[in-house]
Amino acid sequence: MGFPAALQEFQAAFPDEQACWEALRRARWPKGFVCPRCGHAVSSWIATRRLEQCCRCRYQCSVTAGTVFHRTRVPLLTWFWAIFFVARHTKGISALQLQRDTGLGSYRTAWTMLHRLRSALRYRPEARLAGLVEVDETYVGGHERGRRGGREVLHKSIVAVAVEQRAHSAGRARLSVLKGVRFEQDLSPFIRAGIDLRRATVRTDGFAAYLALPAQGIRHDRKVQGSDRAHSSKILPWSHTLFGNLKTWLRGTFHGVSAKHLSRYLDEFAYRFDRRWREGELFGFVLKRAANAQPLPYHRLVAETAA
Repeated sequence: MGFPAALQEFQAAFPDEQACWEALRRARWPKGFVCPRCGHAVSSWIATRRLEQCCRCRYQCSVTAGTVFHRTRVPLLTWFWAIFFVARHTKGISALQLQRDTGLGSYRTAWTMLHRLRSALRYRPEARLAGLVEVDETYVGGHERGRRGGREVLHKSIVAVAVEQRAHSAGRARLSVLKGVRFEQDLSPFIRAGIDLRRATVRTDGFAAYLALPAQGIRHDRKVQGSDRAHSSKILPWSHTLFGNLKTWLRGTFHGVSAKHLSRYLDEFAYRFDRRWREGELFGFVLKRAANAQPLPYHRLVAETAA
């Protein structure tokens, strides 16, 4: 599949619903149809209902069923426009802007579509970080009065980062919302889920909670910041760069986000960061992720609680 890089290319590649339907089918079943129920690879096409019918078990399946497009009432062409805007705008797109650009009837519809797409962008658990990996935490949210400093938090969200430190650039990154900065409950699960224990060395600042890393079988390179706060950006340069870019992105594109849904914004940010050298291919990447992700209905979205 080609990757449209400009509006004219997109319009030529996807002029109508049928073109989008065929592209989605290729993205979901690149080697041909596979029955979700029995795994059989031969189907018949029911054109009047746009359904695949398995030739073995007779199960009927839509190409959108079981994906982020599950039971959507929005035309696929509008979904493809949303994917195009997400992929081509390096700073992302807000729900209000998507509503304006696509002519959607409601803000809620645009907001739900974008969150469904973000839900497909979470990093794959098997893709673990290796080499020298910086780990740090920051706070995301507005100014809080009454906070005593340090790692105390009132209403802000705690965000942790793990990013590969390479010779002249950063490698891949992982971001997550934490409930606190306790080692056993918060920091250790985040680190262990994100790194390759055999091939990674974790570099942190002097925060005492990280002293327990070696006991967990994790190689630890601890660098104490000292009294000079500016020294922290030399110890963990890419962590500080990511945090600065993240906060600018959240304020600039979305004008702030709720703690309840912050985790998916982090997934989108990390997904873009990991593929920053392949921006021209993002449309195909996001489409394939959306075609293979689990449904996220609106009632589940609004029922979520903050981390």
